[in-house]
Amino acid sequence: MISRTKAAYAYIVARTKVMKSRLLKSEDFRKLLNMSFDEIMRFLEETEYKKEIDEMAYKYSGPKLLDYALSSNLAKTYRKIYSVSFGDAKMLIGQYLRRWDVWNLINIIRGKNANLPAEVIEETFVPAGEFSLEDLRSMLSKEISEIAKELEGTIYGEALSKIGSVPMSVVEDELWKSYYRAVLSVKANDFESRVFTHFVRMEVDLRNIKTILRLKAEGDTAEEIIARIVPGGYELTEEEARKLATMTFEEVSKSLEGFWFGKITNVHDLGRAEIELDKIWIEAIAKRAGNYPLSVLPVLQYIVLKKVEVDNLRILGWGKWHSIPNEEIEKEMVIV
Repeated sequence: MISRTKAAYAYIVARTKVMKSRLLKSEDFRKLLNMSFDEIMRFLEETEYKKEIDEMAYKYSGPKLLDYALSSNLAKTYRKIYSVSFGDAKMLIGQYLRRWDVWNLINIIRGKNANLPAEVIEETFVPAGEFSLEDLRSMLSKEISEIAKELEGTIYGEALSKIGSVPMSVVEDELWKSYYRAVLSVKANDFESRVFTHFVRMEVDLRNIKTILRLKAEGDTAEEIIARIVPGGYELTEEEARKLATMTFEEVSKSLEGFWFGKITNVHDLGRAEIELDKIWIEAIAKRAGNYPLSVLPVLQYIVLKKVEVDNLRILGWGKWHSIPNEEIEKEMVIV
């Protein structure tokens, strides 16, 4: 007899499988690359993005309409995944989706520091975490110090308390560290906790190696790089990160062969390196999800793939709008 836990995952994985089947395929992106911006929008009107495009067409046009429709659809999709799940699955998915609370908080603070109008900041929102759209709009009406006070006692409180005393980039790093600390501390049953934290720790590895490469390219010192590292990686521990931070690019490239994310073709080309890492990550997720089909992993795989699709469409739309050559646009996309 199937356990209640397995039944829960069988249900949510089945629902996710249907949603995954609607994702655009690599051949769809090849076709879109040969279309004009207007043709791309007409194509998307025949997909699940139609509702959001139609709803916002009265207010926006061009790539801003595409941006808003994509963000709205992403949030709606993630909320749907959360709403149809239950038990440990719901708890784990909810914890993972809190990353969007960090995203939204950072955009609010950045926007307010830049004196941007509230409606411009709101256009960046993806209300897919614990903060509802109403919560986020309420924050927009407050001063940054009021937001920080309001969130005292939450996982973000300590990071937000540093606003004004350290650079904003440090506050942002601390917010992400708080997020990952919280996510890695969640407890489900032993098996689910293990596969979930394994997934998150691999994601931390990916985030940290990108940080190391980017900051080395910008000329930061080893100590400056280490300060930006998120603790809790799977293979790329803080000690390993410290070693990489002191190496030359050539030494880093050779050293990466010993990690699960393997060798990168050209660490000097940061854009290409990050796309290669994303592709390696997607392949690793697919393999693990296939190994554990009745777990949270197929759901997390879909969450990642949906974000990749949205990012690709955004890159494609803006690239076409500005008449960037197809080969340059494609270089920025993660097509798998």
